[in-house]
Amino acid sequence: AMQQKNVALKGERISSAISIVEGLRASLNMEAGGDISANLESMYDYISRRLMEANLNDDAEILDEVADLMRKIKSGWDEIPNNLEH
Repeated sequence: AMQQKNVALKGERISSAISIVEGLRASLNMEAGGDISANLESMYDYISRRLMEANLNDDAEILDEVADLMRKIKSGWDEIPNNLEH
């Protein structure tokens, strides 16, 4: 959408991405998660701010940065064994 200069669609998609990140942030259990939750909260905050910056500045490189960060976070979650007790 950004490359096509479709401002409305760009704003909608970035807004959706921010909503997803904020949902992840809101689901953190700061008491149980300790440092991991604190680190994830900082990362989610950074990602949300970068998404807003990308939207304001039409900066696709920032979107690439954010996508890379989210892939790294996902790979960390993927490393957790499925049978791990809560």
